[in-house]
Amino acid sequence: MRNASIYIVISISLYLSPGHTNALSIDDFVAACDAFPGDCSDSPFLQAYVGGALDLVAMLDEETEYLDRIYCRSPSDFFDTRKIITYMVSKQDQYSEKNAMLVVIRYLEEMGGCSIDGQLN
Repeated sequence: MRNASIYIVISISLYLSPGHTNALSIDDFVAACDAFPGDCSDSPFLQAYVGGALDLVAMLDEETEYLDRIYCRSPSDFFDTRKIITYMVSKQDQYSEKNAMLVVIRYLEEMGGCSIDGQLN
């Protein structure tokens, strides 16, 4: 447990340190995943990152009803942070230079289960 706590402190300080203004890329996300001892989908740092992205999408949804157009699946299946982390890691080659938040959005759009007219695929 002590190693996990040290990892969290180091990870947060690296990404939130003054002067670090670049967005977290998917390569950075996967590097944090690789550095985590054990299954990275259990990483508190990555869980918090994905949770923050989902909070941002929820706020966007309040203003635009964005989610109504992209997801037709059960929320418990769709908003599973472990599944999202696994998806993000699997897409590293495809999105290596992209902002990791954009890959969360891509997950939502790809895995939402809706067709163009909002009906379940």
